[in-house]
Amino acid sequence: MNDEIIIKDPSELKGNGTVIYGDNRIALIESLNHETNNLPVRIDMVLGVLCLKGNATCYLNGNKLHIEAGDLFVHHPNVILMGNEHSDDLEIRGICLSREYVKHLATMPRNIWDIILHIENSPIVRLGKGGINTFMQYYNLLRAKLLSRPSITRNAIVDSLTQAIIYEIRDAFSAIVKIEPVKYTSSNMLFSKFLELLSANAPQEREVSFYAERLFVTPKYLSTVCKEVSGNTASAIISTYVMKEIERLLKFNKMSIKEITNTLNFSSISFFGKYVRKHLGMSPKHYRELLARNSE
Repeated sequence: MNDEIIIKDPSELKGNGTVIYGDNRIALIESLNHETNNLPVRIDMVLGVLCLKGNATCYLNGNKLHIEAGDLFVHHPNVILMGNEHSDDLEIRGICLSREYVKHLATMPRNIWDIILHIENSPIVRLGKGGINTFMQYYNLLRAKLLSRPSITRNAIVDSLTQAIIYEIRDAFSAIVKIEPVKYTSSNMLFSKFLELLSANAPQEREVSFYAERLFVTPKYLSTVCKEVSGNTASAIISTYVMKEIERLLKFNKMSIKEITNTLNFSSISFFGKYVRKHLGMSPKHYRELLARNSE
């Protein structure tokens, strides 16, 4: 059985001693629990955390992650965090945004595949003193407004401050990843909607036809658009998401191969094995054994 905590709404964090504010749009986090948590937590929100002091280590989607003072950690929805070890002097400022709230703000660029891939592999960017000061100025204003009495303009101000923080984070990553000017073409809009669907439905849904049907296009057209925008076919992009989850489950979960097969909605163990061999060059059992040997 797969024991996994799933958090889809910032308000679900409310009541936790580490969270100073939480509603269905946004949550602010300023500390971490001292206990080490070995239970996987799937966070289906946009997450950004700035480390101001100390250091922390955890596993993100099965990969070890270490942050220190000056590091800004960012990730898109549907990530899995496990473990929590940090120094006693750790000081952080974190923001969680729901999927719906990010879509409401409409500030993310349409052609974001390169950014997503970069964040998947390198979710940490180092901020200089100026970047830290700017982030904290916006964060403190946002914190004060969220904790203040409701007013007619409160939501509009919160939206503007949150947008500003997103833009600052995007600027921080633009120094590393080449970001082309936003082009609001039909292809970019379709690709963006495809990524939203993929993030919400993979790895259980792996057929291009599933996504094409919900986007009211043909599988061939969807794949053509994906190739045009990102350089990858729809099938290849789907496989990237699916394999990350398969590798995580084989590496960190005690589920049997049969249980993983059922969890990921494969029709049979045989079909699951063929899928894994196609992408990893070996059976799920052998890959799990290889991971175990390498971790010794």
